Amino acid sequence: MSVIVRLPLPAETVSGLLPEAVAQVARDDVRVVLERDGQPVAAVVSVEDLHALEELEAAEDVYWERAAEEAHARWEAAGRPAGVTHKELLARYGITPEPE
Repeated sequence: MSVIVRLPLPAETVSGLLPEAVAQVARDDVRVVLERDGQPVAAVVSVEDLHALEELEAAEDVYWERAAEEAHARWEAAGRPAGVTHKELLARYGITPEPE
């Protein structure tokens, strides 16, 4: 369940709301959504919810990696030509990658 907390303006007055939001998450086992001008801007969630979200993200990464590998294997098994790497495409079109 989520609870909506509308943030007042100016932002300096928010500091008093955050401890109550944290206490409410711990006490009532809810997610607190912080809004400004009627738009969600942040959420306060339990550590358990955070861990669950991180596990879901990791599982999603594994799923899509596996799906890409399977698609690549099917492509090769069908005798289709090899693809072009990202580096090769950049070189072909004279694109210089931005440093990371």
